[in-house]
Amino acid sequence: MNISFFLKPKSEVFYLFDDCPARQAIDDMMKSGFTAIPVIDHKGRYIGTITEGDFLRLLLQNGAPDEQMTVGRVERRVRHRTASIDVKMEDMVELVTEQNFVPVVDGRGMFSGIITRHDVIQYMSDTYQKQPKK
Repeated sequence: MNISFFLKPKSEVFYLFDDCPARQAIDDMMKSGFTAIPVIDHKGRYIGTITEGDFLRLLLQNGAPDEQMTVGRVERRVRHRTASIDVKMEDMVELVTEQNFVPVVDGRGMFSGIITRHDVIQYMSDTYQKQPKK
């Protein structure tokens, strides 16, 4: 099944812009309760995903970031892999074993939304349960 049925659209996803001050982004992440957040530019292109660990390393190495430090300049340890909208749910299993969600981009690299690990596991569980018992 195509992942578009499970896509949480960009309009419903918490994300940060790459030019957002890191101090503000840290506060926003703490308030959101999320441990990883997609980062996009103002044209809507997916830049990457920033994590609590990325911010923690920034604080430990440099102390509190100054106002010039932006999310786009924070070093990210992990490069989250993306999926295109035409990928099948069965192909998402490998991706969600390594990340809580998979950013979905179109052919131009524009951020469309996310597929969550929960949705992939639920789909696979439902598919397995529908198979005839032997």
